[in-house]
Amino acid sequence: MPPFTLLPGVPSDLDEMVHVWISAMDQDPFWKTWMGTMTPSQIEEWTKQNLRYRIVTGVELGVMQTWKVVDENTGKIAAWTGLSFPWPETLTDAERASLTSSWSPPEGGNWSIRNWYVENVTPMVGKAGYDRSKHFLRQGSMVLPSHQRLGLMTLLTRKCNAIADEYGAPTYLNARPKAASMFFKEGFEVCSVRDAELGEFDETMKGKGELKNGETRFWALKREVGAVSEKRKLSWE
Repeated sequence: MPPFTLLPGVPSDLDEMVHVWISAMDQDPFWKTWMGTMTPSQIEEWTKQNLRYRIVTGVELGVMQTWKVVDENTGKIAAWTGLSFPWPETLTDAERASLTSSWSPPEGGNWSIRNWYVENVTPMVGKAGYDRSKHFLRQGSMVLPSHQRLGLMTLLTRKCNAIADEYGAPTYLNARPKAASMFFKEGFEVCSVRDAELGEFDETMKGKGELKNGETRFWALKREVGAVSEKRKLSWE
């Protein structure tokens, strides 16, 4: 295994973090359905536009921070995550507006699955109790396919957990199947799940989700301050 270094991300990491995001998400059936017939260049530009508030704007405003794991053999980012801090009351309306994204796809993207996501997945953490003025929120967790199963996201998660513990506030997140089990082992508890049949949005994706019944799933998870890591198995039932 190559040597890795954990570092805070900076706004100039945007292009490289977008590359890691797309490379990791390319294996995700929900993402594939959402992308529809978009071209690679469309996907790259659209992803960059929608991640900018997490990687650039939020960091510049001091309310978000990215963390990256750099492969010392290549000098490239192998994994990264974003963490949203509790928002201060001093943020202006314009600044708050700059810290969101519509994730509306361009021509070729699947609008029906985007709308389902916004209506069903986006509100999950809020229904679980997340308050952006009081709590932490994970903002994406991505690992290059070539560097998965090396414990890199666990490393990033423990860094974020330590920050939240020092501050003294819970952390919330939405997770996909590949990451949910890791978060569960790192002290997060399940608040709710939301399943979808991808064939309802694209008939060619029917039955291609991760669950035994062919559907796909999102988890809303919460970690209380001081929750410890433990070996346990997340139930998919």
